[in-house]
Amino acid sequence: MKFNIESPFFQFMNTLATFIGLNVLFLILCLPIITIGPALKALYTVTMQEARKDHKAIFSTFFRAFKENFFASAGTFLLYLGLALVFLFNAFFWGGQGSIIGTIFLIVFILALIVLTLSFLYIFPLMARFENGLKQTMKNSIFIPLLHSKETLGIVAIQIAALTLCVFVPQMKIFMILLGFSFIALCNSYLFIRVFSCYEEEQTGIPAM
Repeated sequence: MKFNIESPFFQFMNTLATFIGLNVLFLILCLPIITIGPALKALYTVTMQEARKDHKAIFSTFFRAFKENFFASAGTFLLYLGLALVFLFNAFFWGGQGSIIGTIFLIVFILALIVLTLSFLYIFPLMARFENGLKQTMKNSIFIPLLHSKETLGIVAIQIAALTLCVFVPQMKIFMILLGFSFIALCNSYLFIRVFSCYEEEQTGIPAM
């Protein structure tokens, strides 16, 4: 029997195997924790490339993106992690006060956590796509989700759906280990490139907001 390696089936299986390898590589590089930032930036570099149908060498692109601006992306993740811990501590602290002032501060820090979460969803795709300083990239990651609420809701819905399935469907955890993170990043990337296309006329960065 002669197999046609150019057939849609073999192309699909090749893509599937590649994204499984990409997912495993991403998880391995996330293990030191401090490398989660560079790994996320590299993952989105690859998945946005694929979403644009710019089929370049996936693994060499991933490693190149992982090494580029390594300390900036690693520091960015640690900054977001630190802010999240501070906001969570304050939310629990003020929520336990049982007073009007405590309730006000609780609402403030819950809102801060929501903004931080939306910013976190955008920060590494922005770093992967545009060459801006960290301050400007963080500023963009706060305002762009608000300016593109439709796509942002789609991105948030994807994360919620994945998290819900992980909680209620045990097999989903196996899927996440094998393919999940790269698949979710690819789904997100179709929405990110739609958003970023509004700012790509110069192909060098997002104008200051």
